[in-house]
Amino acid sequence: MPAATERAFEAVSQGRIHDAFNILCDAADHNDPAAAYTLASWRMSGDLIRRDLTEAQRLYGIAAKHQYKDAEHIFLALLSTGAGGSPRRWNETISLMRNSQMPAYRDELRLLAAMDIDDKGDPETIAQREAVRSEPNIWAIRGFLSASECRYLIDLSKPQLRDSVVVNPATGALMKDPIRNSRAATFPFVRENAVLHAINRRIAAATNSTYEQGEPTQILAYDTGQEYKSHLDTLPNTANQRKFTFLVYLNDDYSGGETQFNAIQWSFKGKPGDALLFQNIDHTGQPCPLSVHAGCPVQSGTKYLLSKWIRERPLDLEGPPGRPF
Repeated sequence: MPAATERAFEAVSQGRIHDAFNILCDAADHNDPAAAYTLASWRMSGDLIRRDLTEAQRLYGIAAKHQYKDAEHIFLALLSTGAGGSPRRWNETISLMRNSQMPAYRDELRLLAAMDIDDKGDPETIAQREAVRSEPNIWAIRGFLSASECRYLIDLSKPQLRDSVVVNPATGALMKDPIRNSRAATFPFVRENAVLHAINRRIAAATNSTYEQGEPTQILAYDTGQEYKSHLDTLPNTANQRKFTFLVYLNDDYSGGETQFNAIQWSFKGKPGDALLFQNIDHTGQPCPLSVHAGCPVQSGTKYLLSKWIRERPLDLEGPPGRPF
């Protein structure tokens, strides 16, 4: 561990947060990539010091210039998304990817070149929705993702798949539950590469929402026998409810696994790239019981699915209150 970072962590262990902060700031100002990366991580989490995503972006940029750890990936994610209120710098993101030595960017750039997007990464056209049910509101979008995009998302998710969790209704904490025994790879904005970001902006346009209303995208994998039993996607005790659920079916080499709405006796199973959008709340903003649904058990093979929840309003990224500096 570099000297400045080691001294900073020693200061933290002794409760001297102010000293640790000053050590890292001074080292980062002298282009110490480890110090810049550590301070950026602190700025991102908001645990020890005040969350500041614009400053985190700057600091990750210093670390990225020195090819430190995964700073470049995070820096480019923050550049493209504009998380925290900083301006989105899409063209700069693409330019840095083209000039990077990272092999993964070549595949991403090929996918982006095939997308119908403008110079800000936004879709040139809005996908057309087909209303399939009115109570609750359910729409289908055929061919929302290309075959190449579906394969890319499956491959991207595989190394990161972990056991799925649900929200504990009493505490709000994430926990494992027999109701949901699939695996999931979650991509928060700091892990959202340019391809994911362009797809998320396409989802926002298709749902008539903003990018900032979307929760982190998940890629789900259901192996044989796995399912998500009947449930509502709404959250308890929140002033910013999950208004919509957006699903994209990524493959079809499995049997079973339909999305089943028991209350209206209707089910859907899309072809690769097909999307399903449904509303989780009624006209009063309350959870809609007709939107109770299930991911039926997979009979054979593995089902891959993109899942995204859309809130009523933009998510709050300010971080914990009352932190110093």
